[in-house]
Amino acid sequence: MSFSVEDLRVIVRIDGEDVSRADDNGGPDPWHVLVPVNRFVATREATTATIACCPSCGPGCFAITACIRREGDAVHWEWGRLRGGAWAGERRTALFDAAAYDAEVARIGAERSWETAERRAGRILLTGLALPPGVEGVRVRAYRPGELEVWFEEPARYQIFVSVPWEEDRPDESAAQARALLAGPPEQWPATWLSNQWGLDDPPAYAGPSWQRVEL
Repeated sequence: MSFSVEDLRVIVRIDGEDVSRADDNGGPDPWHVLVPVNRFVATREATTATIACCPSCGPGCFAITACIRREGDAVHWEWGRLRGGAWAGERRTALFDAAAYDAEVARIGAERSWETAERRAGRILLTGLALPPGVEGVRVRAYRPGELEVWFEEPARYQIFVSVPWEEDRPDESAAQARALLAGPPEQWPATWLSNQWGLDDPPAYAGPSWQRVEL
């Protein structure tokens, strides 16, 4: 695995074959596979990681997914296009020596050259952050000068946006302050929200009285 620094993509090669950019695809953005957890880590329970996607739109448009599972001294990959929980079309498999695989996954997980200041802050902020059940961290962005927007989702139901103070030249400190805020009760977050579900007009159950609905 390697990074293409120019456009911030993870490139997966298996036995020298570039499987990320085959068929005019592109590698995934590091954010999608390394934050808030390294999705290449192999456990006895099957996990998934995007290894190729639409070069323009990302995995939301088209994606090749690897299902990853540890099997004794080996790591088993099965990859292809997933639609829901079923494979669509051709899929391939590979076995890796577990020790060598773990070393490579640890190496890429420790690689930080892809991080901008806001991505670094986002990684520090979201990794291991306790959230309400069903809520996931999506991304962060420097929204306005001095302000970082943290985007959460309750998939298929809500999008939630929390604005926190931001100093670009102090990403670690900014992330620590934001993390302390988000570790508190969600009802106290300075949050806005919108519904992803038609007819769902009530705010999330964990919203506080200061939460404001985004009017589209």
